[in-house]
Amino acid sequence: MAAEFCGRYRVNPRVAHRLARGWSQREAADTWNAQWPDEPKTFKNFSTWELWPGPTGHAPSFPTLNRLAQLYECAVSELLTDMPNYGPKTGTSRSSALAAMSGNATPLTLVPAIADTLTRFAADINYVELAEEVVMWVQGVPGEMNRRELLQKISAALTVAAAAPLLDMADADGRDRAAHALNDPRRIDAVTISQAERGLKSFRMQGDVLGPQVALQTALAQRKVIGEFAVNAPSHLRPQVLSLYAELSQLVGWELFDIGDYRAAAYYYDDARTAAHDAENVELVTYILSTMSQLATWQGKPRVGIDHAIAAQAWATQSDSHMARAYSADVAARAFAAAGDITKARAALDAERTAAEEVFGSSEPLASWWYFYDESYYWATRSEVSLKLNDPSDALHASATALPMLDLTNVRDYTHTLTYQAKAHVLQGDVHEASQIIGDAARITAVNRSPRLEQTIRDVRTSLSPWQRTRSVRRLDEALRDYGVGQLKA
Repeated sequence: MAAEFCGRYRVNPRVAHRLARGWSQREAADTWNAQWPDEPKTFKNFSTWELWPGPTGHAPSFPTLNRLAQLYECAVSELLTDMPNYGPKTGTSRSSALAAMSGNATPLTLVPAIADTLTRFAADINYVELAEEVVMWVQGVPGEMNRRELLQKISAALTVAAAAPLLDMADADGRDRAAHALNDPRRIDAVTISQAERGLKSFRMQGDVLGPQVALQTALAQRKVIGEFAVNAPSHLRPQVLSLYAELSQLVGWELFDIGDYRAAAYYYDDARTAAHDAENVELVTYILSTMSQLATWQGKPRVGIDHAIAAQAWATQSDSHMARAYSADVAARAFAAAGDITKARAALDAERTAAEEVFGSSEPLASWWYFYDESYYWATRSEVSLKLNDPSDALHASATALPMLDLTNVRDYTHTLTYQAKAHVLQGDVHEASQIIGDAARITAVNRSPRLEQTIRDVRTSLSPWQRTRSVRRLDEALRDYGVGQLKA
């Protein structure tokens, strides 16, 4: 079986022997720990052994190989069949053997290995660990490798993570309950809905990490399931199910917005707002109206964005949520800045700061859709607003404050904040620094092919056109071509 995995799926033998037993890396580590509790290992140990001889892998020692062979019940040599054979009978020259170990051969082992890693993450629904592993891996890719081809393979591998079902239950009773509800939506109960609510945060993070193309199909499928539940839910569960349906419709709209299909995004946002009103969920209505404001402002319709933002602020005053007040003020600041209203934009930022401090200074329980909002989000918005108000000094200060607080694994927000910083440097004439930052942003987005992110990077690159012939911009263009991100059209 291991040999078949090696040949058919082009994985290395250390991966193949584990897969032949049907183990995830975590399960292999658990089995190791049961046999050798004095030398515990984690899935990350197995990951680095399996990534070797790639640049982010770690060579297993001989004692480690010996124990792996015991674990998989094979010969030690069977775990090293991907290594070159320098014996006289093979006819393999030293140069060709070394070439087989070089970076050019790495994708054949790395891409399947990371696909398996993503499968494990999908099962555990731990997207923070997923992002850490993927971003670390991409940053370790050798410069001489054909990145464009490799990233296409990575994108295909990343779709594995979209398989994590919203109603995935850890216990048998929960799985049975979910199965009954799927077969007959009239059998929906509070436990199943609560599980679905917990899973929704992972779907949101999926888009942040992997990009909208991966997350959209999952969100659409789950929206359809929850829509059936909403139609058949008993009266005492109907508001809760409607709120969940509204969240999923908003999430679909958000991913479409990130893809650039604004008309479809507006449709799903409107559907989400209606469902949230039917559920009488004021805080959720505020959130959805705020995202509608962001969509309009991004489209270059700031007055429509202001309209939605004011409506969001009005509903926020009817809720007990300081977070609703903070976020509705956040989108208002962006809309007023885009309309050129400096006074109201700054006033909205002040209102956001005041409301956010109330949130951060209290133990107020937060709704799941606010997972993205922390202090770094305020500073990132302030940087964006300051750019629109032609204040690059404050934009630099705000972005420099935000970036150390931001989690690199939130690829979308981190990269947008990098572009704000780069734009501020362009406005101040610091071409070299701006080029460096945009190159960093392009590398990070290798795992998140968001068209909106790519457009943002392309816009910043366009602003560097007056310095087209400088060494910094030429190097940036080479990096953008390598990553297939943001290059200018001929």
